[in-house]
Amino acid sequence: MSAQTPDTRDEDVPTDAESGATTPESERKTVSTPIRTHPTVRPTLIWLGVVTVLGVGVIAAIWTNTDLVGGPQVANVVIQAVGLLTLLGILRFLARVYVLRQTKYVVDEDTITRQYELFFRTWQRTVPVSKVRSHELRQSRVQKLLGYGTISLNQGLGAIELENVTSPHSLYDDVSTLVEQ
Repeated sequence: MSAQTPDTRDEDVPTDAESGATTPESERKTVSTPIRTHPTVRPTLIWLGVVTVLGVGVIAAIWTNTDLVGGPQVANVVIQAVGLLTLLGILRFLARVYVLRQTKYVVDEDTITRQYELFFRTWQRTVPVSKVRSHELRQSRVQKLLGYGTISLNQGLGAIELENVTSPHSLYDDVSTLVEQ
């Protein structure tokens, strides 16, 4: 049995005018630029919910049964401590949601930029595509389940991360195309 190859017609595959060689499909792919995206806040909202539910649950458990911690006076101190820690956790994740909402990622033919604004001040990190030495896509099980991932670009002197991007495989393919050109 012989393996069948797909039928390719001359008009489907462009040729180099001088040599007559054909250009493979992978080399013809161009990235529509610039690509503008932003991180998703879903994982942070999930952690915000977990911290809130756990904090309220612990407070409710101690409130209803003060003997768990040694009496009503100790329970009052523990409830205040857990309440404070829960409030700090909630504030931390709310601040993270705010920063993520202000973050933008821009990928064009020459540079990859991560930019965010916080309190009327802008922070920006730009990496020239020509300086990118390696790149990788990371997805934990939860990230894969929720449809997001982190793309890390190493330029030798540090990495720039495009964290929690939606459609990470598509963006990674576009970045790979730019880096390999």
